[in-house]
Amino acid sequence: MTPIERFTHLGRSPVRAPDQTIRNAQVRGAVVRLAAVQERTLRVRSTYGADRQGARVDHYVFEHDGRGELRAVMLTPAGPPPWPGVLVCPGRNATLERVTGLIPPDHPGRDVAAHLTRAGFLTLTLDHGLDLWAAPAALGGRDAGDVLDGTLRLHGGSLLAALAEDALAALDWLRARPDVAATGLFGHSMGAAVALHTALLADEPIPLCAASHLGTYQTMIGKLLAWNQYTALPSILRHADLPELYTALSPAPLQIQYGNADARLDHDDAAQAGERIATSYEPGRAEVLDLPMGHSTGLAEAADFFTRTLAKPAAGDDEPFVPAARVSFGVRARLDVLDLVDDALASGSLTLGPCGARLEDLAGHELGRGTAAVSSGSSALEIALRIVGVEGRTVLVPANTFFATAASAVRAGALVDFVDMEPDGLGLDPDGLRAALDAHEDVAAVVPVHLAGVLPDSLPQVLAVCAERGVAVVEDAAHALGSSLDGRQAGTFGRLAAFSLYPTKVITSGEGGLLTAADPADLERVRRLRDHGKLSFEENLHEDLGSNWRMSELHAAVGLTHLARLAEVLAERRRLAAWYDENLARVPALTHHEISPDCATNHYKYLALLPDGVDRAALKRRLRAGGVRLAGEVYDVPLHRQPYFAPRFGDRSYPRAEAFTARHICLPIFPGMTTAQQERVVQALRDALS
Repeated sequence: MTPIERFTHLGRSPVRAPDQTIRNAQVRGAVVRLAAVQERTLRVRSTYGADRQGARVDHYVFEHDGRGELRAVMLTPAGPPPWPGVLVCPGRNATLERVTGLIPPDHPGRDVAAHLTRAGFLTLTLDHGLDLWAAPAALGGRDAGDVLDGTLRLHGGSLLAALAEDALAALDWLRARPDVAATGLFGHSMGAAVALHTALLADEPIPLCAASHLGTYQTMIGKLLAWNQYTALPSILRHADLPELYTALSPAPLQIQYGNADARLDHDDAAQAGERIATSYEPGRAEVLDLPMGHSTGLAEAADFFTRTLAKPAAGDDEPFVPAARVSFGVRARLDVLDLVDDALASGSLTLGPCGARLEDLAGHELGRGTAAVSSGSSALEIALRIVGVEGRTVLVPANTFFATAASAVRAGALVDFVDMEPDGLGLDPDGLRAALDAHEDVAAVVPVHLAGVLPDSLPQVLAVCAERGVAVVEDAAHALGSSLDGRQAGTFGRLAAFSLYPTKVITSGEGGLLTAADPADLERVRRLRDHGKLSFEENLHEDLGSNWRMSELHAAVGLTHLARLAEVLAERRRLAAWYDENLARVPALTHHEISPDCATNHYKYLALLPDGVDRAALKRRLRAGGVRLAGEVYDVPLHRQPYFAPRFGDRSYPRAEAFTARHICLPIFPGMTTAQQERVVQALRDALS
């Protein structure tokens, strides 16, 4: 064992391997944390070009607010656009002129961009600029990359991360061009490390061809001493070795080339690494090529790979998979969460600490009411009903809502009864509410639910009826954070209101909830009840029979980071919903649910109604088989038919709730959803319902 191997082996213990998909996500997450890249936008500072040997050559100087200027050369092939595009990340010793064929190559395979362009690909080749950032005299004979890498590490970065950040910005610029149909990544040697990490950090799978960069870090850097330290992220071996980084790209198309005469690689080490990748990758999506070459590139193999992976697919094959929902935390948000978690762990304050307090302050600012953070939306409801005082009395809830709405009342000691819905606003039917109030003399609370994030026009009537009878209103606003009616925020209509921060919601803390109160005395009692009824965090004196309904600082870190992005989350959901509004008419068998113009919904769900006689379960199976998953209903089984409540309410009928639960579907809508995915949803519904 070498000294480096002995050092890196210390303190490592075997752990049980998780499912490969989960492991891949963990590896990508580690890369995101260690790279800590920022989103950059390239701006063209200058360009000049000319036609040369049947191709267009354009020289670019880009600038962004990261490392300054970035040089690149774009080669455009003959023939009409659009073309498949490849971002080329060259090796350390390769110049733009040689990689793009503007001068003869000085090494076999060096002119890879020129070769790919002759094969029909538009290529954008980056100059990493390591030798341009400082005058040679200032370097004093030291390697420019080493000096720059050391400077970046002082600020918590690395040269590899900075180069990947540049490449990500260039990739975005390339993708945005109207003459580029699809994009791939190529990298050689150090450029392969850059391309690999760019692919790991990209927001969607991208084909990658990596040449002459394979093995294990312990051998490549620790044993061979043939690789610069900036071909790996600092401390990456705490999380993954190079083969696992490649594997984490699955299921994106991947080609890895290495030469059996490459003096910079250990052939056995590279072969074993390639075998690990091939056996862990999604079948048929990765190829590892042992080629008769040195530290070079197999040009024909690279061109063939991109021809297969970037060529226009057959009809139907290019349709994107559409999940029912997706939790979306961008790179910056994830790093913000990590900073907050690290602060909490370092301080030792893991519950009822500063992060939770900041979450409450931000939520209160958004809602215009005092707010407390609790362990879940269900606990928020139960606490609210305990404060109202429902024990031994009746609580009225909609027949169509989540089980927790009624279950929270039962846990608070109440009896429940159900009220039918009004289908336009999905709220409580005011006439049905009056009848239920007449039937019970002991109603302690009414719980209107803002189903799917919709606040109904009937809500003021419900509030007026409750005010006339002296009955408290507790809003179940689990779905409705960010929604409003006539400019008034959800969660500000009742005496108390409960929000859920479960992962499927518009804003999440992982697990958690928020509780708002109109009366500061109610809010103070919320804070006692969530902590076992203690008079204060420091005193072991209990005034109420509370419970452990606290939110941890770790969950609060997630919630605080996500809530800070509420405005952009709402804007994106509303944009996606507007697209559905405009395009759902192409599915004549489907009717989208009209929302009152007085309601500004957060579009937690996008609702549509099926025609009579359609088997919803069969429809969902057909769509799922075609790669489209519908979101869960709100809800498919009304409360009186739930097994827990059926013995008491099974003979009841709530016709409007029953009709709605049977007929509606929820279309996928989530941050990061693409127009192509929405197109696929509409087309799949059209085909399935035709």
